[in-house]
Amino acid sequence: MQSLKDPESYMPGEAAVAGINVHIDEYNGQRPTIYQRCVFFAYLAMGLYCIVAGWLIFVIYHADSKGKAIGLVGGLAIMGGYFLWDFVWKPMKDHQLTLRYRLFPQIFAFIDKVQYSHAYQPGFLDELKRLKLVAFSSSENDDLIKGHHEGMDFELVETKLIQGSGKHKETVFSGIIFHFRLAEEFPGMLVAAKRGNWLQRTVREFWRTASYDEMSSGNRQLDETHEFHSDNFNAARPVIAGPLTSVLTWLGNEWHGGDVRIALWHNDGYLMLPSERDYFSLPELTQDVRYEWDVKPIVKEMATLLAVAHVVRQVG
Repeated sequence: MQSLKDPESYMPGEAAVAGINVHIDEYNGQRPTIYQRCVFFAYLAMGLYCIVAGWLIFVIYHADSKGKAIGLVGGLAIMGGYFLWDFVWKPMKDHQLTLRYRLFPQIFAFIDKVQYSHAYQPGFLDELKRLKLVAFSSSENDDLIKGHHEGMDFELVETKLIQGSGKHKETVFSGIIFHFRLAEEFPGMLVAAKRGNWLQRTVREFWRTASYDEMSSGNRQLDETHEFHSDNFNAARPVIAGPLTSVLTWLGNEWHGGDVRIALWHNDGYLMLPSERDYFSLPELTQDVRYEWDVKPIVKEMATLLAVAHVVRQVG
């Protein structure tokens, strides 16, 4: 893909960069005032909160002779302080989020009908769960981008998929998930994943009771590290033996964030790219945003991610 070989080809032109810098300059001009205001209210609010919470804990400690309530009250006080701290910094976070809503449609102008949203759960995550591709009970979603690029309709989300809650809470996936329309329909379902990893924990029991046959790729080295399952052996066999093996080998060399997972389901494709990176992050709230250092790398990252999705899309 051109985007993988030359991400510079997707950089905004001079006129677009000028428009982008208008938004950046506006953000940078307002940021110090909003930041200082948040700092003032943060210290004021937390100081008053600590006084009130400390007094309340003191009263309950002396009123509760058995000491059963003090642990609960202390825990609630800590939780309340966390939510209060988050609340007083909300204006600064909203200021940066407004910049993202302005910037992203412009810096991703090479994507047709591009849309950006933040902290929303895309519908295809429920589809992953229904297809038993990964077991999770909740998700923490960051950036969601959708659009049409070089013949491919796609959605991608930066997300953490979580199983359980409280002490039993476990992050089962962290990274980027693509959902896209396949170039050609696959008649059934086909899943490829790292052997002995998420597959065993989430869907092994399901496959034992379903008609999803495990099959080999014909590549001994790949079969030692990956599992392939499908409910349509005849259609899956040539895909696994040919293009899917090539894609997994390619991804193993190009993607270093973790074990990649791929699923084909009729007209839909799913690509799970694990990573601990924040691909579309802007600087900390204490720093100004600069186009060359902070915005331009985001365009390169998107171009590379789309190139990976295009490669996988051709498998079906």
